Amino acid sequence: MLAFRRRRGVLPQSGLSFPAIGQTKPMQASDFVALPLGLGSAIRRRRVFHPIGLIVSGRLERTAPPGEGLPAESGDIEARISKAVGLPGRLPDLIGLALRIPPRAFAATPWDILMVSAGSGALTRFALHPVTSWRAPMNTLMPLRYDGDYWWLRARMTSPLDADGLSLDDISHAVERGLEYDLDQACGTGDFAPLATIRLDKAGDASHDIAFDPTIHSAPDVKLAPEWLTDIRRRAYERSRQGRP
Repeated sequence: MLAFRRRRGVLPQSGLSFPAIGQTKPMQASDFVALPLGLGSAIRRRRVFHPIGLIVSGRLERTAPPGEGLPAESGDIEARISKAVGLPGRLPDLIGLALRIPPRAFAATPWDILMVSAGSGALTRFALHPVTSWRAPMNTLMPLRYDGDYWWLRARMTSPLDADGLSLDDISHAVERGLEYDLDQACGTGDFAPLATIRLDKAGDASHDIAFDPTIHSAPDVKLAPEWLTDIRRRAYERSRQGRP
């Protein structure tokens, strides 16, 4: 059996903590959902979701008129291109694109945007979609609440990619040439319209990981919705980070 410290339960060699015996603070429903993710991360010693990825950097250029839609501004960004399940080689998987936009003036945090391969229709944006190509569209899977409306973001690769399957080596070579995406936005169930273009052309430090978290890193007045699902997602990220080295 695993031995736990009396004051604060810690899974040995994992850094994953649990409430102490006799602790009076009740666990919330989101804790029960997130706990298996933390255990899985501790066992794997890496992320549960999107464990295989490539850190890169580049630039975002806003194309939508100022004040129209979400407050994404032009500037340098960091990004991570990844496979959600982590299946090896070129096998089909869910793909993801995480963006970190530096904080605006007087903002407390950067803005993290996470997108995953999913449908683009008004009724399919909530549905994960396994794919066989890096060129498949990705969206935020959850809407963003801003200025009284709900907004969605979608990324579509526009660079040619002469490759089959989902090999990260192919993406790495594409970044060397300059990898480009269109970033679109949609209000409610409306159609997507251009928001910005993204160019990723610099490989990041392979030893440097970035803890992208859209539940705590957001632009001013921009929040994931609904709130109850955001809370579950936040605790899942916390558990995952505790289990990673």
